[in-house]
Amino acid sequence: MLADYLKTIQHVTLLTPDEEGRLWERYRREADVDSRLRLIEAYQPLVFKLVMQVRPPDPVVMDMIQEGAVGLIEAVERFDHRRGVRFSTFATYRIRGRVLNSLRRDHPVEYSLDQEGQGDLSLAGRLADPAADAALASIEDAALVLQVRDVIDALPRRERVTLQATYVEARAPHRVAAELRISLSHFYRLHKQAIDRLRRLVLDEPRAHLPEGVQGY
Repeated sequence: MLADYLKTIQHVTLLTPDEEGRLWERYRREADVDSRLRLIEAYQPLVFKLVMQVRPPDPVVMDMIQEGAVGLIEAVERFDHRRGVRFSTFATYRIRGRVLNSLRRDHPVEYSLDQEGQGDLSLAGRLADPAADAALASIEDAALVLQVRDVIDALPRRERVTLQATYVEARAPHRVAAELRISLSHFYRLHKQAIDRLRRLVLDEPRAHLPEGVQGY
C-alpha cells in the first residue's frame, strides 16, 4: 500500500505561483471544487515529508499519512491567501500537529519505542525496495520546492529551469537539456546544485545566499 502511494505522489505536478494564485481565487470566490482538489493534490509531497520527519512506527505510516492529508484539507479550507502568509508555512503547522496528536493519542507506546529504536534508518531501507530510494528522493525534493518556491525565481536561470521543468511542468530531462544546449549529465548537475542551494536556504546557512547579479545566468 505504501509503495503504491509513493508511486502516485512521485508523479504529482506542482503548481507555479501564478497557477496557485488563480486556484485560490477561484476556490475562495466560487467555492470551486476542482480548484480545491488540485491544491490538495499539489501539496501531497509536503504531507509525506512531514509525516516521515516524525518517524512513525512502520505499521501506522499510512494511517499517519491519512491524518496528514486531513490536516492538509483543513489547511486548504481555512487558509486566506490574501494575508500574505505562504500556504506551505500555514499548512505545515496543521499537518504536523494533527499527525503528532494522533500518534500520541492512539499509538503512544509504539511511537515511544519506535523513536528509541529507529535511529537513522531510512524509509527506503525499511521498505527493502531498491526503487524506493529514488522515489523518496524525488518526493523529498518536490516537498522542498513547495516550501521555498518563493525564492526559486532568484536562482541562476539554468538551475531555475531544471526545477520548473521537473516539478512544475513534468517535462522530460533530455528535452530540457536539448533546449538549454547542454548534456543530460550537465542537466542533472544543475538540478542537484539547485536543490542543494534550496536546502541551505531552508537551513538558513549564509553561504546559500545568492551573489549579487547571479539571477541572469
